[in-house]
Amino acid sequence: MAVPSQAMGQVGAVLSAYTDLRFRGLSLSDGRPVGLLDLSYDHPAGFYGALSGSIVATRHDGLKPLGLTLNAGYAHRVGRNLSLDLGAVHSRYSRYSGGMSEQSYTELYAGLSTRFVGTRFALSPNYLGPARWTLHGEVNGHLDAGSDVSLDATLGALLPLQDKGYQGNSRATWDARLGIAKRVGPVSIHGALTARGHGNFYGAYGRSRTALILGLSTTL
Repeated sequence: MAVPSQAMGQVGAVLSAYTDLRFRGLSLSDGRPVGLLDLSYDHPAGFYGALSGSIVATRHDGLKPLGLTLNAGYAHRVGRNLSLDLGAVHSRYSRYSGGMSEQSYTELYAGLSTRFVGTRFALSPNYLGPARWTLHGEVNGHLDAGSDVSLDATLGALLPLQDKGYQGNSRATWDARLGIAKRVGPVSIHGALTARGHGNFYGAYGRSRTALILGLSTTL
């Protein structure tokens, strides 16, 4: 979803709307509809950066700012069909995100991907709270099914690396996503089923572990 900018690199902008904003099976928007603007830049040398901002349709206060995400990294082909991806991401959410009010996290990640399948590991020192070290690993797949239809799937696990701040729960919590997208002219129609495992990792917040997400997006 990017357009070329001479020989200096590629810039892209995507505007989206979804019925819910889910991350690893957890709602970041308190189950409410969201709008997102994603800006990205890819340098020919492999360096990239992205900025994502979101608003949420709150239950009582109308449209309010939800979150801001900054992402930077480096991608490099290490084989004929194998690419390496290294980077960092920082996200911050407002009080309108529900139970995760005004929380943030930073992660360092590394991944390998082929044309259809990839894997990524992410390490965070403050996952949605102070001094909450976690490791998240995932396997994901992507398939172009023809007729402007694409399928994607992700299966991951989040492992607390210490008991502090996790209510005594040091077990891994799995998450999964199965999605489909159909492009119709300048607009893409999205549908995704997300889920996550049992456990009290997130406490009383986000008890809805399964959700069907619908959305629209378009490049600017």
